Amino acid sequence: MSLMDNNNRLFIHKDMKPVTLLNSVEIILTPQFYTFIRENLDIRFAYQAKQIAESLFDDYLDSSKEYQYHVYKCQNSWCFFAYNINEIEDFLKSVGIEKHRVSKIYFAQQLSQELKKPIKLSQKNALLTIDNTVTIVPTKLIDSNIEYNNLDLKAQKFNSSVSMGASLDSFVSLKETIMLGSLFFILGSIFVIEGNRIKSSVSTNEEVITKLFNQYPKYRSAMLRESILNKYQPIDKKERKKRESLKEISKLLSAKSQLEQLTIDKNQITANIKTSNANIANQVSRNAKAKNFKSLRNGLKVKVEKKI
Repeated sequence: MSLMDNNNRLFIHKDMKPVTLLNSVEIILTPQFYTFIRENLDIRFAYQAKQIAESLFDDYLDSSKEYQYHVYKCQNSWCFFAYNINEIEDFLKSVGIEKHRVSKIYFAQQLSQELKKPIKLSQKNALLTIDNTVTIVPTKLIDSNIEYNNLDLKAQKFNSSVSMGASLDSFVSLKETIMLGSLFFILGSIFVIEGNRIKSSVSTNEEVITKLFNQYPKYRSAMLRESILNKYQPIDKKERKKRESLKEISKLLSAKSQLEQLTIDKNQITANIKTSNANIANQVSRNAKAKNFKSLRNGLKVKVEKKI
């Protein structure tokens, strides 16, 4: 068992020896604890990418387990990570690391440029970048004459992290929580002001309603009003659903994915979308499925439809 001092960073791998911590630690997960996908998506913001993260990992993860997701922009692509925070917590406990000691969690993929030369994790395994992806490699497959990388983890800069608490309790990071808290405070203030304005106008609205009832006395009947509501409410719901579906289809379109045909009938909305390449076609199909559209791809063309 090794003793660690303050302000340390530590690779987490399954061959590591137990440690004793005096203070907090920042951990770097190796690929043994996460699944990584890199996608070239026509998406601008990280929260949009995170919304479709789960669908990207459909064919890669154990469906019986619950996963958390992290995403950040890496050059011209998006880097997606899926991990099971409970499994990570159990392993940390087994090597003597209490979860409250973990201040930040990073992913080894973020060191892809620094790991072009391998770093030795244990007698069995090393960490190495292969095809721009950080990978666990058995040491017996590495040239015995190679000089291993002596990487100073304290000196490395990471542009993205997750926290143990945020992963366990929510899908929102601490930074995002602070931003959302500020936003909710502003919105709350607006609602209070708007509420006071509405309250002052209620009496005026009641006067208008009374005046209308005097002009059209037959609408005083609650039964008649209910009958009119029952007649037009389903139509209103369907029209709202049509508008919402059109908005969702518009989000599938870009300079690389163009609408060829749009059909709206009584019970269904269908769109034929032409894309510029296979990656964009896959992206459109995945995004459509995430919005509960039925998607059918034919080459570079994608047909999406939804019942309304």
